[in-house]
This record gives sequence, C-alpha cells and structure tokens, in this order.
Amino acid sequence: MSGEGLSVSFRRTSQTKESNDELLRKFQNLVYSNKKIMSHMKWYGKLYSVELIEHGDEELQKWQQEDVAIKDSFQFNISVYESWYEDANYYECHKTDGSFVSVARKFALDYNLMYFPCGLNVEWIETQTDDGERCWNHFKVKADDKNIDKICDVWYNYSIIRITKDTDKHWNETKEQIKNLMNKEKCAITQ
Repeated sequence: MSGEGLSVSFRRTSQTKESNDELLRKFQNLVYSNKKIMSHMKWYGKLYSVELIEHGDEELQKWQQEDVAIKDSFQFNISVYESWYEDANYYECHKTDGSFVSVARKFALDYNLMYFPCGLNVEWIETQTDDGERCWNHFKVKADDKNIDKICDVWYNYSIIRITKDTDKHWNETKEQIKNLMNKEKCAITQ
C-alpha cells in the first residue's frame, strides 16, 4: 500500500531550551499516544516513525535541505497511508483537536518554537505586464539573507493569521513586507 509524507515545520527561538533530539522524543510521544494521528500513519518502529529533518544535515536530499535551509529550522515528518484522505481533518485541520497540525502548533507554544504551518520555504511567483508583454517574477527568500530573522518573523505572523482567521487576505501585504526586507542582490528573480 503506498502513501505519502506529511511534515510540520519549526524554527528554534532564543527561548528554546531543548535540543532537537529532545524535541523529537517529546513530539514522538505526543504522536504515538494520539489515536487520530496514528489511525493512518505507517509504523516503522518507535525510533523511526516520526523523522527529524534539520538544518545543516548534508546527508539529506537537496529538496529536503531546501525545506530546512534557514538556520535553526527543522521539520518532523511522518508517513501515512493513502487512506489518510478519508480523515484529512486528523492531519491538516488546525481546528480539529488532536490533529497532526494542531498538536504541532501546541507543541511549538509549549517549547518556545516558531511554528510554520505553510513551511519555511518562502517563495512565490508574481505576474506583471511591461509594455504590453506579460512577465513572471519568481521571488525566493535566500536562507542567508541578511534580514532572515525579520523575514521569518513576518512569515510567522502571516502564517499564524492565516490559520487563526482562516483567511489569505494578508498575503499581498506580507509579500510586500518580505520584498522590502529581502537582499535584492541575492533575490532570485527570473523572467
């Protein structure tokens, strides 16, 4: 039976006391004791069913490294069966008590972490028309941007507003704030 992976993204703060390995063990305990999450989750044993992906791990695939490219960022990943769609609220809904993402958000609050429900790979494409010709601009925040901490704060605030108010109306304002903070010389803009 095939399936897919689901992940939750975090960034350490100056108030985070536990190591990533300690955080992993605590998160594993929360997941393994949760019947909703476990109902469609693949079991690879206690040590491997929740996986830690962290910044600086050079053994990760390139696409995995991009998801945790920013210093102090990490993810917890689980593998689920295709049947997880039958109970998608158990994994994707912040309003469902005991869902994968609601457990992650509470975990972040309990351990002084920044929680990024949309991930921490900040990138988007915008279209514009110049002289009657349509262009696409690709914006991607670089992990080593000089304002990365401020950008993460803006992205975090937007992400939390998005899940608490269930709206995307602040997206344009957020993009402008991030673009103003981005180091333009390093910004990947392609047309």
